[in-house]
Amino acid sequence: MKFFRCILTIIAVLSVAGCFGFSVAAAMPDGEWDGKSDFRNNRNYILNKRIETSRNTVIPSDTVLTLNEGSQLIIPQDASIIINGGLNVKKGSTLIVCGDMVIGGEGSLSVSGKAYAEDNSTLGVSGGLNIKPEGLMQINSEAIFNKESITVSEGELVFKRDSHITELGRLYIENGGELITNGRVIIGEGGIMDSVGHLAVERKGVINVFGEMNLREASTLTESGKIISEENSIVTDLSTHADISVYSAEILKNEETVTLRGIDVSWVQGDIDWETLSKSGIDFVYIRAGRGDIDGEGPKEDTYFFRNIQGANRYNIDAGVYFYSYAESVEAAEDEALLLIELLKGHTVTYPIVMDMEENIDKNDLTDIAEAFLDTVADAGYYPMLYSYRARIDSHYSSDFKEKYPIWVAQLEKQPRTDYDYYIWQYSHSGRVNGIEGNVDFNVAYRDFPDILRDYGLNKLIIDDEQH
Repeated sequence: MKFFRCILTIIAVLSVAGCFGFSVAAAMPDGEWDGKSDFRNNRNYILNKRIETSRNTVIPSDTVLTLNEGSQLIIPQDASIIINGGLNVKKGSTLIVCGDMVIGGEGSLSVSGKAYAEDNSTLGVSGGLNIKPEGLMQINSEAIFNKESITVSEGELVFKRDSHITELGRLYIENGGELITNGRVIIGEGGIMDSVGHLAVERKGVINVFGEMNLREASTLTESGKIISEENSIVTDLSTHADISVYSAEILKNEETVTLRGIDVSWVQGDIDWETLSKSGIDFVYIRAGRGDIDGEGPKEDTYFFRNIQGANRYNIDAGVYFYSYAESVEAAEDEALLLIELLKGHTVTYPIVMDMEENIDKNDLTDIAEAFLDTVADAGYYPMLYSYRARIDSHYSSDFKEKYPIWVAQLEKQPRTDYDYYIWQYSHSGRVNGIEGNVDFNVAYRDFPDILRDYGLNKLIIDDEQH
């Protein structure tokens, strides 16, 4: 009798499960995926480690793969992942696609961690793509969002510079969500972009609207690139425009990090063989233009400035200019900046214009003095920057100042760790380079300033429209 009662109980359970649409397979416990086995239908799989697949991967309908915290799934070139079921990238996990990724019509990709479609990969979306709060989806190459697709960004959706995105479905930027594009986005006929979050079109970014783009009242728009409304498109812009000053550090924040090697020179280096220097492998040179008042006769030009800037320009070396400041007041700082602006006329300067503040001025806060100099530079159409030693920057300038203006920090040998961003680092006073006798300062720049400043038309440089 006990045996028959057990059989009846099993039959009853299966009957109830069938009534509610469940299956025995769906009720099975999660299994850990090894990266090699085929996925079975109606299963839940988890990944707890780093796996780089060596084969094409298909997640079938009604099957879900979850990447747990600390795990990483890599789809290499010449491989693909097809998502007809579900793929969940949980917080603390990473999905890297170097090959192809297809989200089928009934499939979905949910990102609470980080997901990257790398260079030369392709992404095809017919189903759902959901970027959760704190999640990041970054696309570096080509993606097509088909007509039936639905994309929702509650986190960060980033299209990098060389990406090419075609949106034919529906794209929603939710409250708290963000879409950042430095590439080309095409909202095709029938496609819809709808935003109540933040849309940032960066300097290399272009959005061509053939379909419909709605920026709702609750949304914000930061536009450094271009939004082009094509014939028969519908563009409704009720957003708050979050305009940024092109003279601030804000334009550098989302730019790609590079490593460019440079030096800085003054009268101390004497006669420089600029032709030899141009072949030495340096990427840029900073040239001292002058110094502040130390003898009561006002600020003065560096005795080697003219020949140095002419040499850099003649041999096509990217150049920046700095001014050594002795200013102890706002008025003195403005006088220094005005002389510097005069000295810049007729010369090509492709790096920021720098105020060099090193003197032990008896002030705890040098913010107002530095702001006066840098704002005068910006008012003349040049991109400003502050240079000083790490300890002085830390102690003598307000947090708002260090957020607003780009910083060139000096700290010898050991790279500084700071609670503010810096974009050039001076790390040595004893470098040697062909074309200069004796020691010279060595620096690293972390942004492609010539490219950036030309695009924004700063430093009197010509904008290259073809780059847009």
